[in-house]
Amino acid sequence: MNRRSAFLVPLALLLAAPALAQNPGGARAGAPPATEPELPASDLLVRYESPALGFRWSLAPEAALEPRLVQDMRGEALAERGRQIRSADEAAAAAQPGDRKYQTEWSERWEPEAETDLLLAFSTRQYSYTGGAHGNVMFRTVIWDRDAGRRIQFAELFQDANGALAALKPAFCKALDAERKDRRGGVQLGGDYDKCPDFTAYPIVPQGEGEIGAIRVLVPPYEAGPWAEGVYEIALDAALVRPFLAPRYAGAFAKP
Repeated sequence: MNRRSAFLVPLALLLAAPALAQNPGGARAGAPPATEPELPASDLLVRYESPALGFRWSLAPEAALEPRLVQDMRGEALAERGRQIRSADEAAAAAQPGDRKYQTEWSERWEPEAETDLLLAFSTRQYSYTGGAHGNVMFRTVIWDRDAGRRIQFAELFQDANGALAALKPAFCKALDAERKDRRGGVQLGGDYDKCPDFTAYPIVPQGEGEIGAIRVLVPPYEAGPWAEGVYEIALDAALVRPFLAPRYAGAFAKP
């Protein structure tokens, strides 16, 4: 056995779960493969370590259901690693005697959000540190149409995206206020931290296994509250958007 084949992991072992049954209205057009494809486990990881930079990237094994998606996302991670190496090396070279030394950090860990016959969705909380009091946090999401073999935007799930967003807004504001009240012990902070922000400015991702049952809005620090409150991950009932779904994706969502 050569070195590469030693790291080939059957997809069934990576996922450790049976394939989903084909659902009417949400089934994939093609028949499932006779055998599970093999994927190098290393394709789901990108690492780099130096005195100037610690880089960590990982992709949930559920992505291996779609090798093209893995290829695309890994390619982006490798390109980002190159950018981070150059930036960290330049910062280290420009440091003056007496400057505080630090290691730049960059990490992404992609986690599964949704897996249906037609759709896969993932989210990540990207963290970076380039000196200062604390690092930076931002969210990213990927939604993959398995039949089309491409990424789609959240708005593409709907024949009336504006209607869907309008339906989600009051539920988002109510859930956010409840979460903020709980974290703050009922204390009002005043200013923007008591207002409902424009949730369409943040990543929105479908969530569910077998069928979509929830919609999650991922709000980074400082957007809905001070840094100490951390992030807000607000889950909303997907039934709110069912009337606005595009026919293509309606079968992937939970029935009323």
